[in-house]
Amino acid sequence: MRYSSRFFLYAPFSLFVILAVGVGVQWWREASAWTKQIDALNGHEISPGVTLHFSSRQIAGFPFRVDTIFKDFRITFAGPRTFKWRTEDFALHRLSYGSGKTVFEAGGKQTLSWIGSDGKPAGFAFLPGSVRADAITANGRLTRFDLVIVAFDSPKVTAGRIEFHLRHDPKIDALDLVTFADNLSLPQQKPLLHAQMDSRITMAQFLNGMLSGDADWRTVLEAWRGGEGRIELTDVQSKEKFAAIDTKGRMMLNGQHQLTGALATEMFGLSELATAPLY
Repeated sequence: MRYSSRFFLYAPFSLFVILAVGVGVQWWREASAWTKQIDALNGHEISPGVTLHFSSRQIAGFPFRVDTIFKDFRITFAGPRTFKWRTEDFALHRLSYGSGKTVFEAGGKQTLSWIGSDGKPAGFAFLPGSVRADAITANGRLTRFDLVIVAFDSPKVTAGRIEFHLRHDPKIDALDLVTFADNLSLPQQKPLLHAQMDSRITMAQFLNGMLSGDADWRTVLEAWRGGEGRIELTDVQSKEKFAAIDTKGRMMLNGQHQLTGALATEMFGLSELATAPLY
């Protein structure tokens, strides 16, 4: 069978057009379904006890991503203390072909607020250089979460960099958590060159409902407490210019939902600290 030379000329172009149309249709389907879902959630609970608000949103990212850009984005955690986080700009990035990874970015002025132990409103505003988080889900449950904040600046706390990393370890049914900050300054405290906490949250099966977004976070934490879940502090370090502190221990929630436990602390560099200038 003989083919016209035009077949070899037009076939690649036709194949490209078919693939482009397929990609476009897939993106449109994903974007349309996501738009309906996110609009329906505005002002409502995205999971039990957690409410989402935003003033406007825009969908972009064609052809391989579904990007959602929000204005005046707010998350509220219900409870006796009612924690709220608010940011001027927030973006959510998802791949349009079914990846389990989602990327979050926040910008502009942000606020954290809550109800204090005295029943009065409390909180503070901050303006970070950048806020970025990555979340990976598997079988409908969060298995990895990474948060990086650069140039955290607030009236109460400043830091050059803050990082938070969470991993699920199915072999031992635990969540491994690493948090650290560089160039950290706290009110009426000496600046810390580096502070880091390595910890492990045991009895992770009690937290599955919270990691999947299906259960109220307060109910989940109460079940975790009743199941004798623990936070094992494997290594907590803080380093000043002249000294360092190393802490290990175990913590848990008591019946009043307060952290309690036992810690062992070692201090290093005391000789240098004794001869350091007081001011």
